[in-house]
Amino acid sequence: MVVQGIITGIIIGGILSLPVMGVALIYGVTGILNYAIATVGVFGAFVVWQLLPYGILPAILGGILTSFLIGYGLQQFLLNPLIKRKGNDLTLFFIITFGIATILSGLIKVLFPRPTISFEFQSLGILHIASIAVSINRVIAIATAVGILLLMRFFEKTTKTGKSWVGTSQNLKMAKLVGVNVEFVFSLVSAIGCTLGFIGAFFWGTLYNLTLTTGWDLCFLGYIIAIVGGIGNIWGGMISALIMGIIISFTGYWLSGMWQSVLLYGIFFLVLVIAPKGILGSERSI
Repeated sequence: MVVQGIITGIIIGGILSLPVMGVALIYGVTGILNYAIATVGVFGAFVVWQLLPYGILPAILGGILTSFLIGYGLQQFLLNPLIKRKGNDLTLFFIITFGIATILSGLIKVLFPRPTISFEFQSLGILHIASIAVSINRVIAIATAVGILLLMRFFEKTTKTGKSWVGTSQNLKMAKLVGVNVEFVFSLVSAIGCTLGFIGAFFWGTLYNLTLTTGWDLCFLGYIIAIVGGIGNIWGGMISALIMGIIISFTGYWLSGMWQSVLLYGIFFLVLVIAPKGILGSERSI
């Protein structure tokens, strides 16, 4: 039971780490807490479900493209102009991104015929770990999370665009002085962050049902995890997601969903009291 709980927790944590990485990336570069990330991701997952009759690969590509374009357009045409006029007003951007998430939740209800969906795919086989049988489909989820993290690190160290978003996160004024197109960087990381939200929502839909409120649930859970790890710190977010995933896994045996939430919020407030900047510290960096 212990090994099974740990394995299940790692899988849940790996899935949750995807929207958390989106939160960390967007906040790390732009300084904006975008509360629409998870809802954009769930919207993309509903697009996948709608396109499944055309094949799994075109459906997933449709979800990725939808989430990417929504994230890019939201930042480029709405948030960037506001940054120019208002600066990084956290309250203003909370209200705006909260409103965008509300609109997207309404669109899900209007555009898609089913209010509840889930993804059940043919099993690719069983992997035995310490005498515990684990579906390879679920192993793919945690492997995807780790792979995306490594890919992001590689991208930021080896490409001009990646280096530009690292420079922007470290010193915005200097980035502008050396000619970095800051607005493009902001829009790009917003698009990538929302795409990470989609990938997380898609894999979440392989474990649980996706509903009109799933975006809100993943949003608040994602921000709890991000803050516990250190908001804007990707490594902290990954560690926090794995810890929270294991806690969710074990408490699922003994507690109802409501008490699980109470426990997670309790851990959240305890961490804020002991380490206000999170496990690895809050920093505006990649």
